[in-house]
Order: sequence, then C-alpha cells, then structure tokens
Amino acid sequence: MWFTPGKTTCGRQPKTWFWIVLVLGCLCGQTRGQYVDDPSAIQNVTYTYDNYVLSGSMMLKSYPNNMDAYIYYETYNGVWNMTGTTITVHWQWENSDNTYGNWSFSGAISPYGISKFYVYLVLVESGVTYTDDNNGQYYQVANGAPRSTANCTGYDVVHTSVSNGVTNLNLALNGNGCALYSPDVKYLTVSITPYSGDLVRIKITDTANKRWQLPANVVAEGAPSKSIKTKSYSVSYTNSPFTFKVTRPSGEVLFDTNVSGLPSLIFEDEYLEISSVLPDNANIYGLGDMADSFRRSPDTTLQTLWNIDQGTTRKNNAYGSHPVYYELRDGLVHGVFLRNSNGMDIALVPGQITYRVLGGVLDFFVFTGPTPAAALGQYTSIIGKPAFVPLWTLGFHQCRYGGTWVSTQGIKDTVDSLQQAGLYLDTVWADINYMNAYDDFTLGSSFWDWNAYVATLHQENLHHVPIVDPGIPIVNGYQPYQDGLSSDIFLKWPNGTLFFGQVWPGVTVWADWFHPQSGNWWTNQITKFHQIDSFDGLWIDMNEASNFVTPAGYEPAYKINNDGAWGITGLNTRTLSTNVTHYSGVTEYNVHNLFGHYEAIHTHDALSALNPGKRTFVLTRSSFAGTGHYSQKWNGDNAATWDDLYLSIPQIMSNQLFGIPMVGSDICGFNGETTEELCNRWAQLGAFYPFSRHHHATGNADSFFFVWESVTQSALNAYTVRYTLLPYLYGLMQQASQTGNSVFRPLWWDNPSDANTYGIDTQFTLGNGLLVTPVLTEGATSVTGYFPNGIWYDWYTGSAESTSAGYKTLDANLTHINVHVKGGVILPAQYPSKTTYNTTQNPYFLIAALDSNGMSSGSLYVDDGVSVNSKYSQLSFDVSGSTLTIAVSQNTFHIAPKLSSVQVWGYSSTSPPNAIYLNGRRVNAAQVTLSQQVLNVTGLNVDLNTKSVLQWK
Repeated sequence: MWFTPGKTTCGRQPKTWFWIVLVLGCLCGQTRGQYVDDPSAIQNVTYTYDNYVLSGSMMLKSYPNNMDAYIYYETYNGVWNMTGTTITVHWQWENSDNTYGNWSFSGAISPYGISKFYVYLVLVESGVTYTDDNNGQYYQVANGAPRSTANCTGYDVVHTSVSNGVTNLNLALNGNGCALYSPDVKYLTVSITPYSGDLVRIKITDTANKRWQLPANVVAEGAPSKSIKTKSYSVSYTNSPFTFKVTRPSGEVLFDTNVSGLPSLIFEDEYLEISSVLPDNANIYGLGDMADSFRRSPDTTLQTLWNIDQGTTRKNNAYGSHPVYYELRDGLVHGVFLRNSNGMDIALVPGQITYRVLGGVLDFFVFTGPTPAAALGQYTSIIGKPAFVPLWTLGFHQCRYGGTWVSTQGIKDTVDSLQQAGLYLDTVWADINYMNAYDDFTLGSSFWDWNAYVATLHQENLHHVPIVDPGIPIVNGYQPYQDGLSSDIFLKWPNGTLFFGQVWPGVTVWADWFHPQSGNWWTNQITKFHQIDSFDGLWIDMNEASNFVTPAGYEPAYKINNDGAWGITGLNTRTLSTNVTHYSGVTEYNVHNLFGHYEAIHTHDALSALNPGKRTFVLTRSSFAGTGHYSQKWNGDNAATWDDLYLSIPQIMSNQLFGIPMVGSDICGFNGETTEELCNRWAQLGAFYPFSRHHHATGNADSFFFVWESVTQSALNAYTVRYTLLPYLYGLMQQASQTGNSVFRPLWWDNPSDANTYGIDTQFTLGNGLLVTPVLTEGATSVTGYFPNGIWYDWYTGSAESTSAGYKTLDANLTHINVHVKGGVILPAQYPSKTTYNTTQNPYFLIAALDSNGMSSGSLYVDDGVSVNSKYSQLSFDVSGSTLTIAVSQNTFHIAPKLSSVQVWGYSSTSPPNAIYLNGRRVNAAQVTLSQQVLNVTGLNVDLNTKSVLQWK
C-alpha cells in the first residue's frame, strides 16, 4: 500500500521526505474514540540495519475494528530521495483486546542509505481511514548513511593525443581513490570518436587490464564515417577532475558529467558510477524493459537492468535490458546509449541522471536528432535497423496455454469456431502443451496428427508458430541433449562440469550461445524439428534465462534493485549462476543480459538456413539493444487487468525507441480471469498493436473472441480497420526496416513542439496518419482524447472531428474504438478478407484526407511479402488542387490488383464535381457520389504499375 497525501482525515502526513508505507497487519479493535491519542499503543521497538536490510520487532496493543500498523522510512537525504521497497512483515497475534501482541518485520532498504523510520497505527472505520497524531514514534538509524564518497575525487587527464579525428585521453586516479564497492582502476583511457555529423562515441575503459566489452558480432556498434563535413555537436572536457560535455552548436548541453555534489567518475573493478546534468522536469523516454508510464518520472525513476522472468510489475526490471534514453526538450530530441551489458541501476532524480553499473566499460553514444525520427534512425544505425517482417505476421494471431489447447483436435475446434464466427485469423500458435513431457522439438501423443493439420492450415493461407524454450532436459537418448553433449556446447561451472537448473521438463542444461558450435547445433535441431512440424516461425520464451531454482553464484558488493528488492533478490535469483563460464572465458556475470538476444540471433540464423532467401519471424521475450534487427517481441506475462491494458501502450511505444517496432501484448490478458467488458476493450486496442495476438494462461476460462457476442462484434469492427489498412501498416514496417522510424508512435512524435502531448500515453498514432483513442477505464461509455493541430477525420464517417489542437470527449459504446485520420495524409487500403493473403488479392482504394490547404500525400510499397530481397514497387500519391497524381518510382514487382476507388475526405464543395477525368478520359457520373464532404469515385480499375492522374473539375 502506498501512502496517499490527503486521504487521511487526521494525523501525520509526509512533507519533505519520500515514504514507503508498510502494512503490518489487521487487528481487532474498538471505536475511534478509544483509539485516538494512545501513545502506549506501540512499545518495545527494536531493530537492526545490516547489509541494506532493516529488520526488527515491536509490541502492538490489540484493538477491535480493522486496525493497521505502518512503517514509513526516509532514505538518506544527502544522496537522493528515492523510495525503497515494501517490507515483509510477520504477525504473531494471540492476545485478547487491549493486550500486546508480537510483530516482526524484515525487508530490503535502498543501498543509498536510510536515516530514520517511523512507526504508527491507522484505524479504518466504515471505509474511512484515520491516522493518529500521537501514537507514532521515530527511530534514528545510526549506521544508515550510505558509503561515503568523500574520497571519490575522480581522475585527472595526464596525456592527450589526436589521431584520424579521434581524441584519446589518458587518465590517472586523483588521490587514493574511494573503493566504494571494489578496488579502483588506477589508469583509464578515454576515446572520443565522431561517428557522423550527428553521432559521437565517448568510451572509457581500463588502460592496463582487459575488461569485458560487448563483441561487435553480438551487439552491433556501427562504424564511424570516413568523411564528416559538419557536426551538430561539440565535445569538451575538463582536466582535473576529468568530466566531459556534449553540446549543440547553439550551446545547449546534451550530456554533462560535471554534476554538482556528485563524484565526477568512479571506475572500480565491479562498480562504475557516472552522472549527467538534466534540466528540471526533463522529458525522458526509454530505459527498459519496464511497465511504467511512457514519460519517465524525472524525479523518482529507478530503472534496474537485469533480465528476469517477471510478469508485468510496475517500475521493476523485466525481461529485457535497453540502456538508452531519449530527451525531448523545446521540440528537439536527442538520445544517449550506454553500450554495456552488465547489471545496472539508472536513476532519474531532479536535475540529474546517474548510472551505477556492475562492470564492463562506459561506452556512450550521444545522438543529436534533432527530430524524433532522426534520433531513432541514429540509434538504429548503431545497433542495427529493425528486421522487415513477413506480411502475414501483420494479421491476427491466436494462442492458448492449456485449457482446450492440449491436442490437435482442441486447437482445431477453436480455429473452426473463430472462422464460423467470421473472425479474422492468420496464425495459429502452440504453447508448450504440444510437446512430449515439455521437451523441445517433440510432439506429444495427443498431437500425433499435428503436422497434417498444419498442412491444412497452409492450404487455407494460414500460418503456424510453435514455442521453443532454451532449457534442454537431461534425458539419455534425447537427441538434442546427446547432440549438445557431443558438440560440448552446454554451459558449465568454472571447474568444467555441466551447469544444471530446472524448468518445465525438469532438470535441464542450457546452450552456451558464445560457443562457436552452438549455432550449428541449434540450426540442426530446428531443421529436424521442421520435418515433424512445418512451422512458419518460432517463438522463443523463458530466455532471460529463466530457472525455477536459484543457484549459488557470485553477488557483488553493490546490490542493484533487482525485482524491486535491494539486497533480497540477488543476481542469481531464478536464473543462471553468475559463476557460469562461457566458451570465451567470460562469466555469466557479464553477459547475463545477452542470453535471449544471442538466442534470437541464432534462431534467426537457423530459420534463414532453413528457408534461404526468406524473411524470418522470431518472437522473443527477452531482449537487448539490437534484438530488433533479428527478432520481434511480445511483452511477456501480463494480467487481465485494466491497468495492464493501459500499460501495454507505453510498453509498445518504448520498444519502438529500442528499435523493436513489431511488438505487442497478450490481448485480453494472459494471467487471471478476464471479463467481457475488459476483453471488448482489449480486442479493440489489440487490433492496432503492431504484433496482434490473443493469448491466455492455463487454469483460466476461455476468452477467445467468439466466447461473447459483444467481443465478437468489437473484434470484427476493429480488425476490419486493421485488415483494410494492411497496405499502410506494411508500408510502415518497410520504412522502419530502412530508416529505423517508429510505427506505433506517441502523439509528440510528429508534434514535438506541442508540450501538451509530452505526457500522453493513453493514445497513439500508427505512422503519422492514424490516431487511436481507446477506452482504458472500466464502465466508460465515452473517452476524452487530445487532437494535435490540424484536421482529424472520423474513420467511420469521413467527417472532420477536430480542426484545432485540444481535448475532445468522444462517444465510445462497448463495441466501438475511436479512430481518426490526419488531414494531409493519403492512406492506401484494400478491401479486407479474413486472412492477410486473401486481402492482398483484393482491389486497392485510396483515402485522401485533405488538410486545410486541400492537399494530401501518401505512399504504397508492394512486394511478394516474404522474400529478403524481393522485387518491389514503390508508389507515391499526391493531391494538390483538384488533382490526384499517382507516380511510380520503382516497379520491378508487378501489382496485380487494380485501384478500384478513391475517396476524398474534406471535399470543400456541397455539390459533386462537374466532371472527373482519369488519365484524360471522363469518368461516368454514376461512379461518383458525395456525402458529408466525402467524394467517392468508384469503378476506376486503375493499373498501379504505371503513372495515373485523376482530376475533378
């Protein structure tokens, strides 16, 4: 429970401190009059504070009626005001009223220090919370201050040189150092490398000793340009102590490590700390994986990066690690990427960002934008552009864990029901239930006819994706295990013995992805598996890596806030031991965050070998910087809650910033029971996820779209929009693969000067043309959304909804989601069928939504939908005055479907045109209609392989 100022009707409220509230338990008691002003209610409080854990006991008097006891604690004010984590409390209550019972408490506290804690009682009576002024007691924590940084005086520059445009600095430790958590590194080397006119790299590493650094074949690092004419930045530094600063030519500071009151640089064997100045109330985005608001709190964000099997939990670290942030300031965007795979905490507090890293080197890339698209393009020029997905992956995906999906027949029955309900469907998934005893690359006895059914799916232009986990069971005669032993590719302890853990199939081993033969082994297993399951892509789960047991392993002195529990949840909790040694000699301690990323690379390579020349589809749960170059992603085990429905939006938007545009969340929620209303709203929102899959967990009732008539209608309404706009969505994906630009965008992406958009994460746009305003609140029949400046047309009517920036309340009945089209954009569309393949065979039509000047533009990209280097056609559409021009810039791929109609939204006259001409030939008047400023010209039959002109007079 979090303390909420203003909720109490009497009593103490925190003022200058951040507090965490700890519910100690419920008592039985008497009336408020007997409770208030009882200073004897709490007695005999004792405590210890050791290794960041506060524990102790107290005596509490018994009262009737819903009595709670709370602890607040104040973190050390000399460093930063950051709240800690909830403490676990144990209640041993055996006494009657007005006698004392024993309570004990124990929990992790921020390693940055605690100065005092405060214990008091709360009475809840008839739904009202009363907080007493007089029964609370403060307790000073004598040994609570953090480790002193008084001796952390940084480094001095002792030598400077410049070679081929690269500035190299030699640093020496200033004084004896501080050794906060491990020995100081005495000598450092700094290299400042201009990569392009808008991208610079600043790297700090140990001069004398080799340290772990990310290999370029695992995480790309781009390459510096050989010719840079002008730069949109300058880099300066101070000599004693060494700090550096990156600024724009205007003087605007983008990154500055000279932060008042903080050490300039700490560089120890197992602890690195560096900070940068931020403006007040900075607009920061990125830093993940996480489930949180899209705009990170500039005052109280603590982002831990240590991949963990953890479902959607607000603010805690999750499945992936992405140490990159973007700052939006006065309409301009820049970003900072720390190329480091070690565990770390990144803290945002007023006026600064601080990195606390468990090893490796400090390898910063600063990119200057200044537009959002330019900044993301610069970042993906380092880590790799996103993979271009096969077209079929943009359809609707259906999955189920357990329930009726434990046999071929059970899955077939669901597919039949979806089709009989007239619902859209492209891909049928299989969770671990298809396996024999949860062993990878096997089929269970109830799936004896599975491959024959997959062939039937293919005949219906449907696709199939099964799950594959990285844990390989130790079973004699099990071929993947035997082959791995023969190739010696499994992870080992430092003494050379196999490392064992446990996941779904029982005792398991894991591949060492750094081993030069692991890729061949993985490819061989996947190739043989394809002979019994003709899948079209692969789903790689549990790859943080997840482990059902916690092994022994090294824990450093500095405790990152893993799983939101400093000092309690160690690095080894539910994963691989940090002591595990990889083929290259590097330990898991350094490469833990790369496990899922490297597995995605090997899986991509295996599918490329299986189907040469074809695009791959790999869905991963765990990720790192650059994973999007090889794989797609879903947000893991969410829950059927309204909060998780909302959180899916900032999660997907954040992954765009990480270079992973093809991402989504499990529609209707994975864990827990959904409701008809929640599933309605989720089906509507999920239809606009880049990756759109319904999935729910074993033990829960079916929540397929056909279960409720209203949900069926919601899904039909929303997915009709999606499949109609398949050419538009596919074009966005193609552009993302070339430029890195985002697909699922915050409103500020195309309106960076509109400060009203900076905190909005309950709406989004697909590209720059489609604004989606979902209902995210239970019981709502309307929704308020923000419309950026310009004309916005209602998707369903074509009428102008908004013509100026501002908020507007929209009707939203149970089966309706509000969608609007931006004036000035031309959307390419096709008449929808129930699969993506069948939709691509249908005629095209255009929606030309005019801006206030009567103009609009758009584009169309068409290829075969599956090939890596497919022939393609690229078209542009432009409306100016009363003329639509269709130009063809590339036409190596023949477009068979014709353009059948054109809709002009915002047509200014109340009467139809006197005449319409297509390529100089008059269009029959019967083909022209005008309704509510929507001009519709049908029956055109335009060949899209050549230039065409449509004019209305």
